[in-house]
Amino acid sequence: MSKRPAQVAEYLRQQINNIILRDFEPPMGTLISVTEVTISPDLKNATAYVSIIPTNHLGSGLQAIKKFAGHVQKEVGRNLTMRGTPHIDFVLDERDIKYGKIDEALKQ
Repeated sequence: MSKRPAQVAEYLRQQINNIILRDFEPPMGTLISVTEVTISPDLKNATAYVSIIPTNHLGSGLQAIKKFAGHVQKEVGRNLTMRGTPHIDFVLDERDIKYGKIDEALKQ
């Protein structure tokens, strides 16, 4: 099995986080970062999982990052030395929410 998809996914994660830090203005009081990127075996589609803190801003944060996706796509394409740029889709990383619920249950 090729290591290429995993390498491209990690590179994309780093690039997207750099672009977000440099160019993105999240909703007031919100921190948004990419926790993981998965990529299809043909390297044409990527899914970027975003963590949004605090959790009461999930909706506005996800909406804002999806509006910003076109800029991210363009910047990644500019920096990527591959034949084609993968289409990047942003989805909520729900692991933080699940961990928070488990933590709250354990505290009771």
